[in-house]
Amino acid sequence: MPYLDLSPMLRAMRERPSEFEMHGTYLRHIPSHHLLSFDIWGNARVHARCDCAMLDVSRAQSEEVRAALAGWKIVYWEPHLAQVEAERHAERINREFALHFRPGMWQRFVAMFGRKARNLPSLAIEPDVEIAERDARPAERTVATREGAMAGR
Repeated sequence: MPYLDLSPMLRAMRERPSEFEMHGTYLRHIPSHHLLSFDIWGNARVHARCDCAMLDVSRAQSEEVRAALAGWKIVYWEPHLAQVEAERHAERINREFALHFRPGMWQRFVAMFGRKARNLPSLAIEPDVEIAERDARPAERTVATREGAMAGR
């Protein structure tokens, strides 16, 4: 009976361990998307979208892959997971540290409106004629609104 030769995968696990990851109970080869699992009898099974999945794996290579997988987990995968977790932890600590130096709410409020006030165009007022006209208009409006309010009663 013909068997699938897993020696290229075993070589890749030794030479390029970062190309593999655990995906639940499956060992996943990232570039090819091939999955490897073990059945209840300990036989290796390859799951793929191509014809690679059509052949069974010999009992001897199944045991060899199981041993290689156990070694890969200890040498590569567990330290990799620890490193990823340490990076996440450091990221969280750095975010928290940055919050300690964030300006207070009042300072952010002043900075936000201070920035907007600097972007407003300046109002240039011409000589006293305009000032007199400007000052007269509000008085006229208040008189007009009072007269309108009195008429409405």
